[in-house]
Amino acid sequence: MASMFMTISRCHVKAGSEKEARALLEKEMLPNDGKKPGEVIEGLVGFGLMKSKKDPSMYGIATVWESEAAFDKMAANPRAKDGGGIVEKLQKLCDGDVKGEGFYIESL
Repeated sequence: MASMFMTISRCHVKAGSEKEARALLEKEMLPNDGKKPGEVIEGLVGFGLMKSKKDPSMYGIATVWESEAAFDKMAANPRAKDGGGIVEKLQKLCDGDVKGEGFYIESL
């Protein structure tokens, strides 16, 4: 059985842009239509929006996928390269790059 796969992305939001960045992330990450993540994006188990305890300008986004293959399938979509536009929009509100990395989940 393939291991579940997680991505974690982080960014430093510019001072004064916190509310706009949070609103963007919540709109994109927390749809209020009652659907489960996997009903909207095949293979997506769930996601979370995080804010650093020590650095209030740092936000994080975690996604959990059924497998790395499920993530790769989504990433093959041309719009996925820019997060369907979310990365480009978020980048304008940040100092520095939006950085991400993938991880294999070995145990929960």
